[in-house]
Amino acid sequence: MLVAMNFGLVSRIISAYQPDPQTIINAFCKARTYFGQSSVMSYRWMLTMACIDRYTSSTDNVRLRKFANPHVASRVIFIIVIVWIIVPFHNWIFLNINGSACIWSSSFVATYNSALVVIFGFIVPTTVMMTCAVFINNNLRHIRNRRRNNVSTTIESPANRLFRVRERQTLIMLYVEIIFYIIFTLPWTIFTVYNALSLSVPNKTSDRIAIEGFLSFLTETIAYLYPTLSFYLYTLASRTFRQELVKVKSAIMNNRNQCNNRVRRIVPI
Repeated sequence: MLVAMNFGLVSRIISAYQPDPQTIINAFCKARTYFGQSSVMSYRWMLTMACIDRYTSSTDNVRLRKFANPHVASRVIFIIVIVWIIVPFHNWIFLNINGSACIWSSSFVATYNSALVVIFGFIVPTTVMMTCAVFINNNLRHIRNRRRNNVSTTIESPANRLFRVRERQTLIMLYVEIIFYIIFTLPWTIFTVYNALSLSVPNKTSDRIAIEGFLSFLTETIAYLYPTLSFYLYTLASRTFRQELVKVKSAIMNNRNQCNNRVRRIVPI
């Protein structure tokens, strides 16, 4: 996402004060969309695979649980990166500066690109994440019922209480992640479809071009907000996440203090 933000968001900010390089330099017109789409799609599919990994790690099925390991995750990440380096390559060929805009030179390719974004950038990831959330909820409920049946006493043990709290916090974080993913991604997806459908409209007025430019800037900026706000969403939604964050900060501060004490200590001659 840092690559996408450097190519996409930074150039948008520059265009507010200087001429937009996307409408002046043809190579930048192609590179901005290619690297933006490649990195954004890679990020979204890694997020989707993370949801699948959460499901496999919570299931009772031994075969599925074997996939929840670092080696499989590394291979999946490598495959995702390679796929989304190759798939958006059409941006280098069919994107060009026409007049004062960086647009598609073919309406067919524009339709293909919008279908690619809608299906593989919104519909499939959202469906997979929602399905995994339902399955994870069922897996955790099954584990909770099994623990309850194995315990003869009606008094809840501290370990079971801690597990129940972490289970609830995990589900809250997952549902918040999915809801805000839809909220921040849907406007950009809708505008991508509109942009492809309106590409063949002749003689657009200057007001319409200005409105479309503003909507493009707005929806793209909103889409960039999701990865930048993930930390704040998790912090606000989960008490367990906040507690773990405090522990990490405390450990870092303690290690720093120990290093400072070692440096300041005077070695006797």
